[in-house]
Amino acid sequence: MAYTPLLLKVLLVSVFMCSLAARTHAKKRPSNLHFYMLIVVQNNTFLDNPNAKYTSVLTAAPPVVQSFAFANLHTFDNPLSRKMSLENPADRVGRLQGWYGNCGQSELTLCLAQTFAYDDGTYKGTFSLLGSGIATDPVKHAPIVGGTGDFAFCRGIASQKRVFNAYINSEETSWFEYNITLKF
Repeated sequence: MAYTPLLLKVLLVSVFMCSLAARTHAKKRPSNLHFYMLIVVQNNTFLDNPNAKYTSVLTAAPPVVQSFAFANLHTFDNPLSRKMSLENPADRVGRLQGWYGNCGQSELTLCLAQTFAYDDGTYKGTFSLLGSGIATDPVKHAPIVGGTGDFAFCRGIASQKRVFNAYINSEETSWFEYNITLKF
């Protein structure tokens, strides 16, 4: 039994070395992401537009027209890019997919359920946003509630700001800037 203290010391040193090695080989996770999203909203008066490139369409509406488009639901699949351009495929970093619904009866309030499918060459996975906000606020904030892949077990906050808006081929086209802060 004289070997017990030595065996205990060897065991403790081994555990320490293994945990140190695991930390050094663990993949670094992102704490901040910055990118742009393009959205092209369907215009119901020009559904036969041959140049249409919708990324967001009205998928449900109330039986009676409400103020502030209350109860309208849109489904979207929007591209994400490092720049406000989709010309260079190397700048693309993923897609933003989900729904937004108009949930305010007295002001234009959007309820958001979104999943970011992200791959910038360094980080790959998904993270989800669930929240609501006033559509006319210049900067909107919403919680990040989890993820997969390199974003597994993340939480955080997303800030969104519209940086461009125009009607192109009778479609409302907008670019939004996103800043995402994550913790693990």
